[in-house]
Amino acid sequence: MVIQIKSSAQRLLRLLGVLTAVVILTALVFTLHVNSATAGFIFLVFILALATRAKLSEAIAASILSVAAYNFFFLPPVGTFTIADPQNWVALLAFLVTAITASQLSASARQRAEEARERQEELERMYRFSRALMLGEEGLPFAQQVLKQVFQCFAIKEASFYDRATGSLSASPETPSGFDNSVVTAVAEKGDPWRSASGNALIVPLKLGSASLGSLGIAGDAIPSEVAMNSVAQLLAIAVERARAQQIAARMEASQESERLKAALLDALAHEFKTPLTSVKAATTTLLSSPLNPADQRELVTIMDVEADRMTRLVSDSIELARIGSAPMLIKRELHSAETIISSATDHLRGLLEDRRLDSNLPPDLPFVHVDGAMTELALRQILNNALKYSPPGSGITIDARHEGDFVLITVTDLGPGISQEEEEKIFDKFYRASDVRGRVPGTGLGLSITREIIESQGGAVLLKSEPGHGASFTLTLPAASTPKGKEATKTSDEGQDSDRR
Repeated sequence: MVIQIKSSAQRLLRLLGVLTAVVILTALVFTLHVNSATAGFIFLVFILALATRAKLSEAIAASILSVAAYNFFFLPPVGTFTIADPQNWVALLAFLVTAITASQLSASARQRAEEARERQEELERMYRFSRALMLGEEGLPFAQQVLKQVFQCFAIKEASFYDRATGSLSASPETPSGFDNSVVTAVAEKGDPWRSASGNALIVPLKLGSASLGSLGIAGDAIPSEVAMNSVAQLLAIAVERARAQQIAARMEASQESERLKAALLDALAHEFKTPLTSVKAATTTLLSSPLNPADQRELVTIMDVEADRMTRLVSDSIELARIGSAPMLIKRELHSAETIISSATDHLRGLLEDRRLDSNLPPDLPFVHVDGAMTELALRQILNNALKYSPPGSGITIDARHEGDFVLITVTDLGPGISQEEEEKIFDKFYRASDVRGRVPGTGLGLSITREIIESQGGAVLLKSEPGHGASFTLTLPAASTPKGKEATKTSDEGQDSDRR
């Protein structure tokens, strides 16, 4: 109501302004004492110029007033509204028809230009809306994205979005005054648009083919046309279907990843268990086949005990890798000694060393590191286990540690075949294994991927230096005790570039 009164007042003021302009022009022309023909042309030019700017009603009012002024002040007898010469009636009528026709043509052209401008604005808004829907916004639910983009792209005050598949209704504000939420759901069920009696609220169904996916309701002082909103609804229906397809694809991918993880772990366990089970079987067969002296019995029982511990660690590590590979990690950072982490990791792998030489170069003044001890030890064990798997039997493995700046660097070097540059670009990918080792060396392709995830989640990095035929060196950079929690490791180092392995 207030808006209508304001609009009426503005129209009245514009009309008064136009009429005042006619009075001023009449006074100016009358003062100049021009003849009637010149005065007529001046009035006509004024009406034509006014018609290009003012509305049709204002131009017609100015035309009628100009004709009256022209008759009163310039056609004889001057000072009256009568006309002595019949020819002047023809001139006056032609002047009036010309003025009104020009006003109508100008108003019509201006109206078409205004409609074209409005259509262009609607197209631009729909483009912005469709582009925003396609790009999306991470961390924001789809329904909230829809409402946000509707408010940003269109001049509205209220909006509601109903998803028929999930039965969820999102609105802003939560209780719109332009329409009831029940109407929003009814439009989705029936598939027919709804407009309020006042014309300031509109609800359109979201249709893709013959299926109704939901509905979109808007309310405001200047809502888009129903044609524009139907186009918006079509774009939104496509976006809804696309979002559902992405969710289905994500679930399928997660399911496939889970199955792949299970298969990889079972395959790795089957291979890894062969060696300790063979040793246990040999020991039990020997014990059962013939009597042995106590010393030999103790030796065989010790072998069984060591291999049982090894199998227990294999199961524990596999379960831990599976948990990390399928769910977010929980990192608990505390102060730990680098020597303790290295010692614990090597002790767990003693059973795999056999005739291998393991050299450790640890300076006595290494600072404490601010890490999750168990996770970091697991990451180091993956590096050591890779070095044992991929280097020749009998070759040595070296562990070096040093303090550089805000980090403690632990480097594991082997004398294996090394890693080619092509493999360095892929080796950190989950489940990736080099083609030349897939059949002869057991593994899941998860170890180095999870190692990098563990180290980087603590503000460190995994660095690689390798030359084919001359072994490989992996370096774990761990934040020293004085390093702030949020500080991250520099990924460039003398040790080489960040990369992955088998």
